[in-house]
Amino acid sequence: MLENWNVDKSRLEKQQQELKAKMNFTYIGHGPRATGLFAKEFKRKPGLYARCTTCGYYMPLDARGEESCICGNLHRTEHDFKTELPANEIEIFKGVQK
Repeated sequence: MLENWNVDKSRLEKQQQELKAKMNFTYIGHGPRATGLFAKEFKRKPGLYARCTTCGYYMPLDARGEESCICGNLHRTEHDFKTELPANEIEIFKGVQK
């Protein structure tokens, strides 16, 4: 497992609280198929969030830049989305501003 030794956990937790306060999340499904019919990889569509089943972190799939969840299981770069967990364990949610 990738250790996030240099991550400011309290800052990430605060950001997640703010995100949950301003967004409504609707569960779509598990794994890449929840992002597109027959998808083998996660489609980076606007409004879709991957949720880490270990730390509960919501990560926007279409955002720019790099991002990792609190425990380090989810990682998004400018070009791809990687997970340390089996892909089918990742929960996909639709996020809509409240």
